[in-house]
Amino acid sequence: MEREILLTGIGGQGIQLAARSLAEAAIADGRRVQLFASYGGMMRGGNSDSYLVIAEETITSPPVVGSAWAALVMHHEHAAGVWPKLRNDSITMINSSVVDPACRPPAGAGEVGEVAALDIATDVGSAMAASLVLIGALVARTAVVSAAALLDSAARVLPSYRSEAAAVNRLALQAGLDLGAVTHPAWTDVAAGSSR
Repeated sequence: MEREILLTGIGGQGIQLAARSLAEAAIADGRRVQLFASYGGMMRGGNSDSYLVIAEETITSPPVVGSAWAALVMHHEHAAGVWPKLRNDSITMINSSVVDPACRPPAGAGEVGEVAALDIATDVGSAMAASLVLIGALVARTAVVSAAALLDSAARVLPSYRSEAAAVNRLALQAGLDLGAVTHPAWTDVAAGSSR
């Protein structure tokens, strides 16, 4: 079984950090991972996208997927390209602090969760960690990775010169994890009630 996750936003919103955090957590959980990043030439304000595939066995999907099981949308600017890729069994997490209310997936595109990620991240001490709040919320609803592995990824994904950000990033991940329970299980063992 494979789970394809699309992450989109604009440069500076932490899309690449969020994708890497989720990928590192999946590896720590013993899953297979494929990650592909795409971003515009601008440091801030250009598009930033990541394509992540997490699997229980050898991955057969290409790194840029044609359809997806999940999406994280941090900004509406580039979300239009995500909607056609969502399957009817998908889950989409939307940063409702920023994303235009008119920008939502079409009916029948699966479960949609709206999280005021920027507001929550600001409350925990870093607006820059909003994407991590959204990742935490996705994990809370899907258990695509374990909460422990996700929290542990906070320090592993940062370069040494940014290590001081690990503590607030962990708080942001935890704030997202605290937003709910599993409603859209990623794996059959989660659906059956066992934990990984």
